[in-house]
Amino acid sequence: MTLVRSRHENSRTAASATEPVVLCAADQRYAMPLAVTLVSAAENLAVGSRLKVFVVDGGLSADARVRLRDSLTSYPVDLQFVPADAVDLSDLKISHHISHTAFLRLLADRWLPESFDKCIYLDSDLVVLSSLTELWDYAVDDYYCYAVPDVACPFVDARRLAGGQFRRSLPYLASWQPIPNYHELDIDPEAMYFNSGVMVLNLNRWRQEKLGERLLGTLRAHSEHVWCWDQYALNAVCSGRWGQLPLTWNVGAHAFEFPAAEQSPFAADDYREMLRRPAILHFTTEFKPWDYHCNHPRRDVFFEYLDKTAWRGWRPSRPPFRWQSWLSRVGASFVKRWTILQRKILLAGNRR
Repeated sequence: MTLVRSRHENSRTAASATEPVVLCAADQRYAMPLAVTLVSAAENLAVGSRLKVFVVDGGLSADARVRLRDSLTSYPVDLQFVPADAVDLSDLKISHHISHTAFLRLLADRWLPESFDKCIYLDSDLVVLSSLTELWDYAVDDYYCYAVPDVACPFVDARRLAGGQFRRSLPYLASWQPIPNYHELDIDPEAMYFNSGVMVLNLNRWRQEKLGERLLGTLRAHSEHVWCWDQYALNAVCSGRWGQLPLTWNVGAHAFEFPAAEQSPFAADDYREMLRRPAILHFTTEFKPWDYHCNHPRRDVFFEYLDKTAWRGWRPSRPPFRWQSWLSRVGASFVKRWTILQRKILLAGNRR
């Protein structure tokens, strides 16, 4: 198996479209970071372009909607809020920092006019550093979507690829097997697994094949195996039907946890390029830059763009000391180090 490269040959149309359609979904907790996502996208938009932004409202307050509009008034952005109150997703499993709003992306075709044949989906915890017109140029063709391999768990079963560089990266992955029942679903274990925070969606396929219903059905039928929420369904249903974007378009927090490029799951040059020139920074995991104790190495970029929004000047206050919170942070750090050590020992034993 060759090392994974992020380039996808012959996957782009001519750079002609200047009005990318962007879909987001947010509740009140993510109103402020959504403003950062959208303002950063607008700040870095190619000259002469304009964004059509649809925000699926998963529980935004009236004040938050006003602030979001105010944040974008000086930019070439058309902003529209779409109510999501007719959808009941309360039976789907959630955990950690995730709310049921995360599943709204699965019904992408429901929120947008039928005249749109594709859209760019963006999570609400991103900083966009390149023009979205570059993503908009991707021709979806017969793919369900384009996306970026998840740097935290890039393969359906990474243990099947445990040789050379892949073997060196295994101890540092968030999961070796993000779709635990891939055998039952007849998914290639060596297939790549993508992160759903940045996607170019083929809305025609979504409508023609009732993809939203299939995705929700997969979550409900295999609820005991669901890991990483909406991503489980997207990767299970879209396996073999998605195109790969360059790594730079979705640089998750886990990208900064590999000791060296040679210990990442990607080709070393691609990994270095991803860190050197990210097109989109994605603040994955529950440790967000707007939390006081976040130690993300690019946290400052979030606040740089926050100060261009209607929330300018806001900073997190130091929370009162609580033993439970302190133990939770220390425990998470310990578990991570212990897991890496255990995996190294296991791999060393298997090598004998």
